[in-house]
Amino acid sequence: MSRLKNAAAPTPPAPPLRVLHVVPSFYPAHGYGGPISALYELCRQQVAAGLAVRVLTSDANGASRLTELSGRWVTELGVPTFYAPVRIGEDIAPSLLWHLPTELRWAQLVHVSGLWSPTSLLGLGLSRLFGKPTVLTPHGALMPWALQSGRGRDRKLAVLRTLRPLLSTLAGWHVSSEAEAQALRELADQGHLPRAIPIVLVEHGVRAEELVPLPGLPQRPSSAGLRILVLGRIHPVKHLELALRAFAKLRETDPPYRLILAGPSSDADYRAKLDALATSLGIADAVEFTGLVGPHEKAQLLEEAAVLWLCSHMESFGVVALEALARGTPVVAVHGTPWHSLATAHLGHYVAPTPEALAAATKELLQLSSAEHEALRGRCRQFVADRYTWPVLEARLQAFYRAATA
Repeated sequence: MSRLKNAAAPTPPAPPLRVLHVVPSFYPAHGYGGPISALYELCRQQVAAGLAVRVLTSDANGASRLTELSGRWVTELGVPTFYAPVRIGEDIAPSLLWHLPTELRWAQLVHVSGLWSPTSLLGLGLSRLFGKPTVLTPHGALMPWALQSGRGRDRKLAVLRTLRPLLSTLAGWHVSSEAEAQALRELADQGHLPRAIPIVLVEHGVRAEELVPLPGLPQRPSSAGLRILVLGRIHPVKHLELALRAFAKLRETDPPYRLILAGPSSDADYRAKLDALATSLGIADAVEFTGLVGPHEKAQLLEEAAVLWLCSHMESFGVVALEALARGTPVVAVHGTPWHSLATAHLGHYVAPTPEALAAATKELLQLSSAEHEALRGRCRQFVADRYTWPVLEARLQAFYRAATA
């Protein structure tokens, strides 16, 4: 009995860390591309890992709205989320002004996504006012190409200097590639960003089921059915002119191939420019714009494609490359995207952003024997399984969170 009396009481489990995500738009706003799904999956993994997670966002979804979710807390998607109705412009939701203080009192840490959006800036400003440690994910907004686009580098740098007092209170930056981390370091060295803000590099991940082949699909389509896939927003940053010119080069010697451009488009002028270019190159009959595709159709497109092209001027990560590799589909990416590992791990090619280089690298992949092709598919899946599964990635970010709140 005395031994029982003297035994130490078990240590009660630590209460879950309370994390508030503030983001201009959130799942299922697929019109904004890969980062939407990536953040949603991260939040789901955080919930599964025992964190208490809430999301404050708007009902923005490109040219439309998530009206069925607007103005209420939604729990059925696995992450408690409030979708504030947009009242001004593309993503200004005034009701966040009175929801944010309540949630900030609850939160131990705030994770803001985006930089130039009014929602992101509101989240940063009020988090500082409430004294909450805050992590900021800029999603490529401060990379060189992004700074040059839109309002231009000089104006954006002027805004950054204005924001320096606010950004100096950050607990840390979250980036998804070394290229993005380097861009932040260079801006700090140039005096545009505060120095000594920690940077954590945690990439995007995939779910285990994405590594399982879809049933009923052929191991390799016939040469007449081979399709080159470009998946993402129809937007100038994706450099789709390069894809069209490279495909025209490929078709000079391999006419059966088709080019699939799958993704939403909100820029009618840019889409018209692409249509005109395809016609002038004589490839319009072999180019298909699918528009936005659903999750199952997306998975099928990725798995059936002979190769995925990532042609962008800039990517902070390029989630679609990871999704393609998970499906066993090789990738040809251009310099400017952070996928140099494609070449070193023999998963595809990493080439100069020219039509000739893109076409030549693709032709090399398409000429593999069946045995070589199957070995390549296996390497692609294993590469993702070894490095990019969500539980490992979430644990790294959670450790950063806990250090920030210690």
